[in-house]
Amino acid sequence: MKQLTQAIFKDAPDWVKTFALDSNGELHAYSVEKKWLSSCHLYHHAPLGSYSEFYDDGYDANDWENSAIEKELTK
Repeated sequence: MKQLTQAIFKDAPDWVKTFALDSNGELHAYSVEKKWLSSCHLYHHAPLGSYSEFYDDGYDANDWENSAIEKELTK
């Protein structure tokens, strides 16, 4: 199973600020910081006006509710 790490941001579009998994191990990209995401039932919700899309699958979903990872800013 794939693990979610900062390496996922390497080839991500510039608009992606956060990645998070759903209960099926599918990875979704979000245009908002992780503090704005909420988990509900089987996946994460982002606020109205934000953007999200499916990105990849095959990840370990054991702790999907706590899977959100924000892009670390480099100096």
